[in-house]
Amino acid sequence: QEQGRSLSGLHSEFPFVLIDESGDIAPSLGRAAEQAMGNCRTGLIAQAGNPTSQTGLLYESAVTQRDRWRVVSITADPDDPKRTPRVSVDWARDQVQRYGRDNPWLMAYVLGLFPPSSFNALIGASEVEQAMGRHLEERDYAWAGRAIGVDVARFGDDRTTIWRRQGRVAWPPVVMQNARTDEIAARVATEARGWADAIFVDGSGGYGGGVVDALRHAGHQPVEVSFSGSASEPRYFNRRSEMWWKMCEWVKGGGCLPPAPELVREPTEPTYWLQGGKLRLEEKDQIKQRLGRSPDLGDGLALTFALEVVKRPEIELPRPGAGSRGDFDPFRDT
Repeated sequence: QEQGRSLSGLHSEFPFVLIDESGDIAPSLGRAAEQAMGNCRTGLIAQAGNPTSQTGLLYESAVTQRDRWRVVSITADPDDPKRTPRVSVDWARDQVQRYGRDNPWLMAYVLGLFPPSSFNALIGASEVEQAMGRHLEERDYAWAGRAIGVDVARFGDDRTTIWRRQGRVAWPPVVMQNARTDEIAARVATEARGWADAIFVDGSGGYGGGVVDALRHAGHQPVEVSFSGSASEPRYFNRRSEMWWKMCEWVKGGGCLPPAPELVREPTEPTYWLQGGKLRLEEKDQIKQRLGRSPDLGDGLALTFALEVVKRPEIELPRPGAGSRGDFDPFRDT
């Protein structure tokens, strides 16, 4: 809205206003552009964008005020003979088969259609940056359970991330690339030794199974989590949607994040919508295409919210000679 006001009053004899990515731009910007046409000789407003929102300028121009605009629709629909040749038909068909034509992301970015409801971001960049600037004293979180989240990646560009979180504080993650499962398990065991109350390992891609087995062999009790599995609460579409939602609510509710610039974009990139009355996070592959990388940092931190974690009570072992089990004589009173 402020951008629209700041552009008010612009005039020219031959104005040309070009608005890019107008899918989520406020309609007020379009109205300011129209004011520039009030006393011109010849003027033109052109805009382009993906149909991601029903509240943005593109929707207002292409739908509610369509009679005032010349609308050109571009689609990558594999079954449309007029589809754009710039998008691989095999890739587009694979996306349709994988996600279905009613998937909001696919409708907006492949089919060129407005989804039935607007995309909604889980969290804003300013909220993530505020979390990076927070600081809590140990007494503010010492009572809480201590969780470790492990997002496992085997090879390629994806990274293995290991997060430690206690209550409202998350510490800088360990990031490993091209690491073997035994190496990952050894590092997790080091991070967990004498500290963790729970270890959650991503088992979705199959690589996490080796890490889980190695940790169990070492005496730990990790929990293998399937991102595509059923959520523990019925309001979420799957486990991944549930964990990411709770992570973002934690950030908004006073969580403290380490200062990691690339972490700002990962939680703010995914969008969600309601499907069958359940909150559904968009697919990881879709996020990766826009982000340019896998959201490994976000997935690792989200895993610390797989289950509620209660801090184990501190048990003080008895000292030798001070009533320890070594001094107990079962026949003393017989």
